[in-house]
Amino acid sequence: MNLKKIRLEKGLSVPALSRLSDVPVRTIEDIERRGDCKVSTAVKLASALAVSLDCLCGYGLPEK
Repeated sequence: MNLKKIRLEKGLSVPALSRLSDVPVRTIEDIERRGDCKVSTAVKLASALAVSLDCLCGYGLPEK
């Protein structure tokens, strides 16, 4: 999952993303550590970050 990478590229802190997505800070921290989450949570995060689920989950990003 590309959550931390995308969050940092957008210049957002964990608390800021929490406010935008209505996902608790602890949940975001856990997702960034573990790399997985519920689909419903991923939808909220992708929407708040203005990216597709594929992009958030690590699909469709060009290799660097």
